[in-house]
Order: sequence, then structure tokens, then C-alpha cells
Amino acid sequence: MRQLLIVDDERHAVRGIKAGVEWETLGISVVHEAYNIRTAKEIMSDSKIDVLICDIEMPQGNGFELLHWVNIHCPDTEAMFLTCHADFSYAQKAIQLGSCDYMLKPVRYSELESTVKRVLDKLAKAELEREKLHFADTYEHYYRLWEAYQPMFMERFWQDLLNHSIPSTKAAVREALLKHNLAYEELPQYTPVLISVQRWHKELTLREEKIMEYALRNSFEEMILDKSGLGRVVQVRSGALLALLPCDEGEGGKLKEKLDHYIKECNRYFFCDLCCYMGNGAPIEEICSMYEQLVELESHNVTRTNERIALTHSGECPDMAPLPVMSGWGEMFKLGCGKEMLQEIEAYLEEVKQTGQADARWMRSFYEDFLQMTHQVLHAKGLRAHQVFSAAMLMKRGDAVTRSITDLLEWIEMLIKEVSGNLSVMDETQTVVDKAKQYIAKHMSEDLSREDIASHVCLHPDYLARLFKKDTGLTISEYVLQERVALAKQMLAKTEVAITTIAYELGYGNYSHFSKMFKKATSVGPQEYRRLHQKTF
Repeated sequence: MRQLLIVDDERHAVRGIKAGVEWETLGISVVHEAYNIRTAKEIMSDSKIDVLICDIEMPQGNGFELLHWVNIHCPDTEAMFLTCHADFSYAQKAIQLGSCDYMLKPVRYSELESTVKRVLDKLAKAELEREKLHFADTYEHYYRLWEAYQPMFMERFWQDLLNHSIPSTKAAVREALLKHNLAYEELPQYTPVLISVQRWHKELTLREEKIMEYALRNSFEEMILDKSGLGRVVQVRSGALLALLPCDEGEGGKLKEKLDHYIKECNRYFFCDLCCYMGNGAPIEEICSMYEQLVELESHNVTRTNERIALTHSGECPDMAPLPVMSGWGEMFKLGCGKEMLQEIEAYLEEVKQTGQADARWMRSFYEDFLQMTHQVLHAKGLRAHQVFSAAMLMKRGDAVTRSITDLLEWIEMLIKEVSGNLSVMDETQTVVDKAKQYIAKHMSEDLSREDIASHVCLHPDYLARLFKKDTGLTISEYVLQERVALAKQMLAKTEVAITTIAYELGYGNYSHFSKMFKKATSVGPQEYRRLHQKTF
């Protein structure tokens, strides 16, 4: 939120300006008042003022003197003059000093509001450009470091150990270290810390991502590793580093503080969310086992972000939240209530997140149930997944979607948007006859009447009958019979379902009526048709 300062020796003018504009709607949270230059400087020294509105002629100094001071001490502040003096020389001097506008009293509040909004837009653009430059500078700095980086033998040792190329025994570890003239007895125990990137806030190419991972690594080495040279940071996979820190009794509390500070700085400067999973001190031969425990801890974290998470051995697992019944969301989908549906899902997942009743398995089950519900909606609407989902959606892998509740929500929002858009287009382009056919297909097992179908498409039965006959060449009853016979043929030829059951599922109350209608349409009875067409099981 922004802050604004009004400087004028006329108190009623200041209060009029303050009351005449709805500052909060412009994004301004604080409006300061000053009635002389001295007070204005004090306020600007204590607070970050984004916009300055200033009179020119005032006792104890004028507005030009204040703007000159602002240009030196608060160069990011945008200033404008609001004065009674319609003097060209005044306006010229205001421009020379960098004033963004020069307005005359009395000013319309709508004009003032428009001017301030334009100034705020200018500030936002300038800040965005500064952020881009900052990111470019940071990226360029670590790119040069990354190019110059050469892996060392200790990193290769740790990677071999974690990949089980070196057996996790004292003898095997001692032998591998002695190859590098490093005595096993001199090595301390190590505290492993798994640094896992959960997401990048900016779109990065694979190359840029590798460089930023190096930035995370380099920063950890500078901020946390001691000068002994025994500590090491190892790349274990894309987006994950493992730090091996020599244990030092009494340093546990300091290490936690350093990790918390590291997470905060990475989030701020490297545009990412990450967690640090902190293990317990262990000798080298036990580090591989400890690392696997940290990976397991990481896989079950779907709710916490930008935190330090310690490995515990309590063995207690919280009860998982029950998976929701999604049929209600499916109906909202069909009715085009995607926005309301998303709000309900967000509220539900936020509740699960707050209670901590979710892990990776729960997330995967939720994801699969939601995907199944979506396919059922598409099937009911006569759509196929590949016709609806974009390439970006189809490329989303389940393991990426279920990394966290945040990732899951982003995927759900994208899915709802794409499906809702296609359903909306389909509803707009679908004819009345198409809707009637769809209704018939859904209610095939019921006693369908012309009135029921007409009511569904909001037309008079006689008018619908004329439209249906014109479009299909059949009456509604003829079409219903045709569809029932076609479905009966499939069931008779491809299943072993009892003929009485088939009759019931197609809306016929008794076998004889079904048999009569089927024979009338096909010239053979249902039993004879099954005998002629069914495959040998």
C-alpha cells in the first residue's frame, strides 16, 4: 500500500483534499498532513512517501525548496504542485525540478484523483523495471560464478555415498576417503540438511533454473558453512541440495537461526519457495540412511512452505482427512458454476492445510478422485478429454500436481477454467434438438414422455415435436424406440445380462412388451437375436 503527503499552510485546504478523494480505492493506505516545510521534511524522513501534493507559497519556505530537498533525500517520491498561482515562470520551474504535474486551485476532485492514479501507475511501472534489473543483475552475477565453478573430489565422494556406489560401512567409507589422503578418524559427525525448492516464482528455462540452483548453493556455503572445509553442499537432484554440516555441540540453536535466515533470504532474492529438512547428527556411514529419511519427510510435506522442518522419531502419524464426496462439485461443473465450485474447493483444502491432515498419499488420492469426477462430467456432456484439455494441462504430471496443496489448487483452477470454457461453448452451440437427444440418452431407463422432454428444453411439446421431426425425420417416440432398440442390440450381442433385466433397464415394465417392440423393429425376437449375434464366451 502507498503513502501520500499533503503540504499546504491552509488547514481547510489540506482537510478538503484529504476528505474529497477516496484514497483507499487508489491503493493509498496513509494520508499525511503538513502545514509547513519543516514538518513535511520530518514526515518524509520518518515515512516512505510515494506521492507528494504541495502548495508553492507558504511561510517558512516555499514548495520549490521542498521539492529540491525531496530530489536529494527521497528521489523515488513523485511530487505535484497544487497552487493558486497561474504563473508561467512558476510552472516552468516546477517542470525543471521534476514535478509530475502543476494544478490550479480550486481543483476538481475527479481531476485530482485521475492525476494521482496516473502517478501511481508510473510508480508501479518504475518499480517493476527496477525489479527486472535487480533480477537480471542477480542472475548475471551467479551465472559468472556458475561458469567458473569446478566440482571437487569431496562432492564426488558424497554423491557416490548417497547413490550407494560406496557401501555404507566404516571399512568402505575409510577406504574411499584414504584414496584422497583424508584420514577417516579426523572426520566429525555430520548433520544433513535437505534443501528442497518447492516452486519458482518466475518462469525459468532449464538453463536458468540450473544457474539459480547454483545461486542457492553458493549462498548456503557463504552463509552457513564454516571455514574448516569439511562441510559440503551436494546436488542430489534437480531442485534439491543436501548440505553436510560438521556437528558442533552447542551450535544447534545457531544452526536453526541460520537456516531460518537462509530460507527468508532465498525467498526474497532468488524468487522461490523452499523448505530445509534438518536431520540429526550421525557418522558418515549412517548419512545415507539419514538422507533417505529426509527424502521421506519431504515427500509427505504438502502443506508447509518456506520453513525449517526437523526430523523426529516419534513414529506418530496424524489422522488423514477423509476424502470428500465430489458428486456435488460435479453437479456444479455441469451447471456452469465453476467459480463457486473453486471457492468451495479452496475453502476445503485450506481447512485440510490448517489441520495438517494431508500427506502425499492423501494428495494423490484426492487428485485421482477429482480427475475421475471431471471425466464423468465430460462423459455426461458428450466430450472427450483430449478435445477439452490444452497441451499444457495434458503435460501436467500427477507427481508435479500433488507436490503441495498450492500446486494442486493451481492445477484445479486451470482445469476448471478449461472445462468450464468448453462446456460454455458447447451449451451456446448446442441446438434444442441436441439437448432433447441428450436428455433422452440420460433417462433411457425411465418412462419418457414428450411433455417431460419438452419441459427440459423449455418448449411447448407440440413445438418441440415439429422441430424434432424436421431435424431428424422421426417423431420423438420413434426416435426413443430407435435408441432403445440400438442399445438393446449392443447389450444382447456383447453381454450376458438377462433379457428381462435389459428390458427393465430400457424402460419396459415387462418382458412381453419389450419382446414385441424389439421384434417389430428387427423382425426377430431378443432371444433369437442374441443367439445369432453373440460371441462365444
